[in-house]
Amino acid sequence: MPLSVTKRQLAQLLTGLCLIKNTNQKCYAFGDSSISSEAMHNETTQFSFLVGGTKNSKLAYWSKKLSASFSKNFPSEPAISLDYTTGHDSVTAANRFDTRITPDGNTALITTGNAFIAALAGDKRVHYDYERWIPVLSATIPSVVIARQPFHNSIPDLLRNRVMKIAVSTLIGKELPTLLGIELLQINTVPILGLTDHNQAVEALKNGQIDALQISSTEGLKNLPNLLKKGFHVFFSFEKNSDYSPSFFDVYSKLHHFLNGNTLYQAWQALSMASRLHMAVVLPMLTASPLVSKWRMCASKIANDPEISNFASQHYITLQTDPVCNAILSDVSPSITAALALKRWLNIKIPQWYKE
Repeated sequence: MPLSVTKRQLAQLLTGLCLIKNTNQKCYAFGDSSISSEAMHNETTQFSFLVGGTKNSKLAYWSKKLSASFSKNFPSEPAISLDYTTGHDSVTAANRFDTRITPDGNTALITTGNAFIAALAGDKRVHYDYERWIPVLSATIPSVVIARQPFHNSIPDLLRNRVMKIAVSTLIGKELPTLLGIELLQINTVPILGLTDHNQAVEALKNGQIDALQISSTEGLKNLPNLLKKGFHVFFSFEKNSDYSPSFFDVYSKLHHFLNGNTLYQAWQALSMASRLHMAVVLPMLTASPLVSKWRMCASKIANDPEISNFASQHYITLQTDPVCNAILSDVSPSITAALALKRWLNIKIPQWYKE
């Protein structure tokens, strides 16, 4: 078990045993959610969002929506301030959140799944431990891999001496579960860098410059039915219960080496969930329980705001609050064995990819 998980569990245990007193000298357990409404009335807190992107990023758009919804649902509270950062994958913001922001729970980080993938892949820029974060809100989006031919069990033999070219933004970006997944199907891969625009990537797929394309954006999902009508096929989807079949589990579990390769499969499960994580709002580990309850109450109000929920559904996004968002953060935290197996696999594959 990772050391950070042990620390988090120990902190939660200690938190549950502690008592706090309010101004009326009444005692409450830290884990008691009944204090949340009283804390809401007795104390006004200045919340802020540390946004894992610039003012022009997709996260900035979400942060403005969340802030506006907060002000609408809690008009007596100060508006949530927004603090934007540099970088395109939330790593800069996550580093700042863990090392420079006072962990008092007044500031929440809004991050994308890329920050989790970077940590899982051992990116040297990472100086944070996301397993210590407390999630209050998350948003997921479907991810589907399409190709010119559907997967069938003979493909690994047919491609034994060939490679499958995969469009990626970076080697350890959101397409990493596609690379690992196809390799687990015993098909060699070559990542094709630079195809970040959806239309450009689709053209590359049509022209044979790439063999498979991961679709995990609103634009791509809107266009997916048209692509399937034009003769492309779903190679696999990340979700077990997806509108687009087959799922990766359905494909992989039928191969004879499935039972022997579960360590990397566990890593794939964490990566695939991180890749589907469109957005997460998290707090520092040491945030006091009353403040966690207050944030979660706010998140629940925001998620149920018709304007927010309609906006999310129009963009193929599903919002999750406590306890579902807790389960999602757990899903992106593989065992230490699986995490080390992923790093060993990348140490072998990345030099090979650079030679191609």
